[in-house]
Amino acid sequence: MSEFPAIGDLVVRKSYDADVIFKVVSLYGSIALLKGVYSRVIADAPLDDLVKVDFNCNEIRREGLGFGILRKMIS
Repeated sequence: MSEFPAIGDLVVRKSYDADVIFKVVSLYGSIALLKGVYSRVIADAPLDDLVKVDFNCNEIRREGLGFGILRKMIS
């Protein structure tokens, strides 16, 4: 990853094949605490497992694009 995520950034986890979009809520050294954007879930992940997403999630949801398209966009 070329840029470390900051608090408030939207990210996905590479190790889970970008299954959930998260918002970074806090950082502890090399670990990020994550909150699901569309799923009611809290997780943590090492920073090197995260990929920052640079698109409007609401637009993707509104257009009905599935997460399969999202996975292709970030790989």
